[in-house]
Amino acid sequence: MGSKRCPGASPTRPDVADTPHGGGRSMGPGVLLTSMQPIMHWSEQDYLAMEAGSPIKHEFLNGEVFAMAGAKPGHNQVAASMLIALGLLIRGRGCRAFNSDQRIYVVETGLYTYPDGGVACGRWQVHTDGMCLLNPVLLYEVLSSSTRDYDRGAKVEHYRQIPSLRHVLLIDQPDRCVEHHRRAEDGSWSLSTMSDGALDIPDLGGAISLDEIYLPDVP
Repeated sequence: MGSKRCPGASPTRPDVADTPHGGGRSMGPGVLLTSMQPIMHWSEQDYLAMEAGSPIKHEFLNGEVFAMAGAKPGHNQVAASMLIALGLLIRGRGCRAFNSDQRIYVVETGLYTYPDGGVACGRWQVHTDGMCLLNPVLLYEVLSSSTRDYDRGAKVEHYRQIPSLRHVLLIDQPDRCVEHHRRAEDGSWSLSTMSDGALDIPDLGGAISLDEIYLPDVP
């Protein structure tokens, strides 16, 4: 384990204020998204009403709405393996794992989004919309070529503003590499990176072997 970033990582991480949705159009190099038309500036109420009846998921920030594309099989396989591993790890600890259907609202920055999955413990705090989770303790994202810079940059910074959050896992694929952002007791964050061994998450029950996340191909 070390502090070196996974292959392809951006050398710097933009601040929350630099998030691509705050007036810009870019989610990262080579990824351009356009706000939905004809409404130029959405209110939260507009977004929540639209999302309630939409067949696809959308991210919302600063009055702009962005469609979230579907994922490739490799991405989905890793996301599912991580969800199963977390579910086994936290069994009997008063925590529950959730998948990418669970919307998260970051109160501190106003971001509505859908991580690939995560964990919440104790009583779930839910937004007044009846759907958004407010108090996750762990969130994970499976990186893809189109979103890895955004996930590693602005999105992590949004996540770090959630008071309850203690872990953010950025899981690369097809490369075998996981970046673990961990919050200490004093509120500071550290980053460790690993390509072998196990993720140490003692406050959630122990560790998860990378072999549980990166399963071998079925012959």
